[in-house]
Amino acid sequence: MEIHILTPFYKKDLAASLVYYWRQHNIYWYPLMAPSDYVEFPNEDWIRPTMVEELKKGENCFVKVDYFRNHYPIIDSDYYGVTCDETMYEPGFMDILKQQTAKIVMCSSYRGNAVPRDGSAPHPTTPLIIKGLQNIKYCGIGMGQWFVNGEILKTVPYKEGHRYDDGHYAVELKKRYGTDIVFLPDWFSLANYLQKGRHTKKERFLKPNWELPEYK
Repeated sequence: MEIHILTPFYKKDLAASLVYYWRQHNIYWYPLMAPSDYVEFPNEDWIRPTMVEELKKGENCFVKVDYFRNHYPIIDSDYYGVTCDETMYEPGFMDILKQQTAKIVMCSSYRGNAVPRDGSAPHPTTPLIIKGLQNIKYCGIGMGQWFVNGEILKTVPYKEGHRYDDGHYAVELKKRYGTDIVFLPDWFSLANYLQKGRHTKKERFLKPNWELPEYK
């Protein structure tokens, strides 16, 4: 069983940093690029640069994920996750994920210690701890906190264009496949990890082995 990470790619300035971090996690990484987002990535087998159509006015990043669903091969028994450009995972998480057998796996999310005033969505810093179905709700879970096997990825599309598509998607997973979800509440995605000014105080981390981000 392999892990595939789909990243609707936009932030060209983070390309080298993303390669540096994803290389440590033993996964296959798919930067989903429209022509205007194109970056030349290193020619390494685990990096799978994937071209999608240019987004139309008003469309959001999840359209790129649905394009992948509809145009590229998906392996039923492998895990697929979707992350934004800035998201990463704590050390060891992917090894734990590979030990799972459930159709869907959900983890918690640490969202930094500060909210940068950089024009991006001002997500609060409160961690999102996902212990069970009761925690899956709109605006209470974010992209990067779940992995689904390929069989489910094929059957559940995103609602194109909705601002809270990640929350809608998680709720849809709960409705359709609630009994197939395994929760890893003590394991974390590091949301907005590469957003400058968000993760700035190591003493605020929830685990001592986490490190402040480096930029390449």
